[in-house]
Amino acid sequence: VENVLLSAMTEEGGMRLRLTDVDMHALLAEVVRNSALQLEKRGGSIAMQPDAELAHVRGDRTYLTSIFYNLIDNAVKYCTVPPVVRITTRSDAQHLVVEVRDNGIGIPRGEQRKIFDRLYRIPTGNVHNVKGFGLGLSYVKSVVERHGGNIRVESSTGGADQQTGSRFIITLPFEHGEEDPTAAVRR
Repeated sequence: VENVLLSAMTEEGGMRLRLTDVDMHALLAEVVRNSALQLEKRGGSIAMQPDAELAHVRGDRTYLTSIFYNLIDNAVKYCTVPPVVRITTRSDAQHLVVEVRDNGIGIPRGEQRKIFDRLYRIPTGNVHNVKGFGLGLSYVKSVVERHGGNIRVESSTGGADQQTGSRFIITLPFEHGEEDPTAAVRR
């Protein structure tokens, strides 16, 4: 229900960003701490490796927090073994890059460009073992783009010489958004 409302909010009235200075390392540490129990219940783990020298962006803390919870929730839902999630950061002069890597079932190559589409779910015949509406990743992409960034995925579904899992790479510019709060409504 929350994803439906959030998705409707991004389509209808625009997403109203309350832009502030956000310490992404502090935000991610909080997400990791709050998500640890969920993963431990499944016998898994979550860890963070904050390698970015610069980790502050101008953004909306609430929306940015929600995208990482969404990615972690997907990592747990789409994993048939104890889930392992690793979050890493790095930076250059213009961008902060946050990677969320999991050991889940992976995403077939042919489906990877579609997973960020609204209401899209990877076809599994008539059986969907995981509940959802196909809104989570489109929401994540929308939030990232409204912060001036981009998201991409690298994933494999396994094989004799491949490890399964997905890696979501989010790139956020250090300076973005508008000082004027009314201009921070992105459509």
